[in-house]
Amino acid sequence: MDRDGKMTFPMSNRIWVFTGGAHGAGGFSENRGFRNMAGLFEEVVRWDMCGQELSGRENFVFNTARAGYCVEDILREFQERVACYRPFAVVYVPGEEDRGLSREALCGGLDLLRQRTEAIGARLIVVPDGDGTRDSLEEANRLLETVGAYRSKVEAGAANRLALEPAGETFPCSGRITLKAEPMKWLFVGDSITHGAWHTFGYDSVTQLWEKYIREDWGRRDDTVLNTGVSGATASEFLARLDTRYEPYAAADVVVIMFGTNDCCFPGVIDRALFKAQLGEIVDMVRARGSQAVLRAPQPQREDAGERATAIVPFVQAVREVAREKNVPLVDHFQNFSALQQECPEAFLALMSDAVHPNIHGHYRMFREMAYALDMVLEDSMVSLDYPVSAES
Repeated sequence: MDRDGKMTFPMSNRIWVFTGGAHGAGGFSENRGFRNMAGLFEEVVRWDMCGQELSGRENFVFNTARAGYCVEDILREFQERVACYRPFAVVYVPGEEDRGLSREALCGGLDLLRQRTEAIGARLIVVPDGDGTRDSLEEANRLLETVGAYRSKVEAGAANRLALEPAGETFPCSGRITLKAEPMKWLFVGDSITHGAWHTFGYDSVTQLWEKYIREDWGRRDDTVLNTGVSGATASEFLARLDTRYEPYAAADVVVIMFGTNDCCFPGVIDRALFKAQLGEIVDMVRARGSQAVLRAPQPQREDAGERATAIVPFVQAVREVAREKNVPLVDHFQNFSALQQECPEAFLALMSDAVHPNIHGHYRMFREMAYALDMVLEDSMVSLDYPVSAES
């Protein structure tokens, strides 16, 4: 930190934990498919400010806020919601729940939260309480300025954001996972498509949509979604950096795995057989720790991806083989996107931000594909909606 108490950037391998009540959770009912404050903050500290620095991309941001919780509830569950992640900084977002406390109780609670946070070697940042109606982008920028970071590059004003409409497409089911009665942790690992930076321009990525869906539509408000996907990652790199991207979160109930998009780019170094073996190793590893595994096959590339567009095909087949041989649920984005590509090439192109990465529409479609693949579709829920896509999009 500098002499004014602001943090110094860029930072490496820092964990940020957001917590609080409903306003901190920033669910679908509040923000729809636009990112909440934690999601917009994550984009900046994990992408905008780190450039090509790998450790900067590992500035993970986890949101453990829960609708109905005030500071007293967070203190009661401090170990589960804060301390277990060994954070560098804790961001507390007050909301309506805290306004129900007396001034004495609120001030006392925040003082105790600060003491406990400092006792684990972290810094507490309390977001100024508004009236609960402030825009998530406005709040994220205020927070980013507070810690000495860049403002978000996102420019979408609330009045100009995309509206969701009833969705028509459905997708095949490939397996099921077991939902526990107690709170669950969902860990997403992978590359840039899991990381979800930049290409959605302020809208939710797959992981952020899943967090909103599982908490709000499924009523699992205590579930936590962790995203340690890193842009540029391969299965080899993930296995080399387990201490950062997996081991601290190995107690996750479900681990969602997606590699292949970058692995196919290293002929002579990573071939199909090596990739398949590494993917199988990852599945075996997470199962040995008691987690349920889910595999995601990368979507096809645009033709202007060059050799990558064809090189990825055998790697996708390797994902399918691992899923089949190890009896793991598979979200086959490649199959689903390819079907659309054959039916309407323009509609497929409208799902892509560039030759490799899905855009806003593509991520929402991937989210829906995952819900269908895991037989977790609820009627009249987020899965019933999508952003309208046309050939002109």
